[in-house]
Amino acid sequence: MKKLDIFPEALFSSLVDIPIFSRIDRSDLDDLPGICDLLSYEPGETIIIEGEVSSSIFTLLSGEVEILKKGQHKEEIKINKLVNGATFGETSIFKNEPSTASVRSTSLSLIMALSREKFSEYINSHPRAGLVIMTYIVFGLLEKLRSSNELIAYDKEFMVSSEDLDAMKSLFPPTVEDILAP
Repeated sequence: MKKLDIFPEALFSSLVDIPIFSRIDRSDLDDLPGICDLLSYEPGETIIIEGEVSSSIFTLLSGEVEILKKGQHKEEIKINKLVNGATFGETSIFKNEPSTASVRSTSLSLIMALSREKFSEYINSHPRAGLVIMTYIVFGLLEKLRSSNELIAYDKEFMVSSEDLDAMKSLFPPTVEDILAP
């Protein structure tokens, strides 16, 4: 990860194309360069580590990241891919709790990071912009919940039921002796 200098006009031109910032007045956006960090991540670099507390919300200005969750056997499972304009790490602005997933860059990625403290100061001093941002965050979280529910339903739909197992029993001999009998 490399911290970059912020050029306000360049950042502004990036933000106006991102849905979460596109409906915010220019006067409110002008204050963002002074309170956020601009970070560059190389492919393979980890931005958020599952189980560790993150203190920032991130906006992907360019590039691509993947969301990874540890499975039962502690292997990483890719659960999503995010591209330009995506916001992640939302939990960190609401709760000071460990992250529920890891986020890793899959290409050279330019990311704007806004700490919990600066985010709170910003939305309190720019209430209209804060309302827009919070609305986008809520709708984004609702979309993630909907998507997760669909995956859970899909997984459960393909689970083998006890009726399925009973039906399969008839395909095999009932005892070991029957299997070994000539």
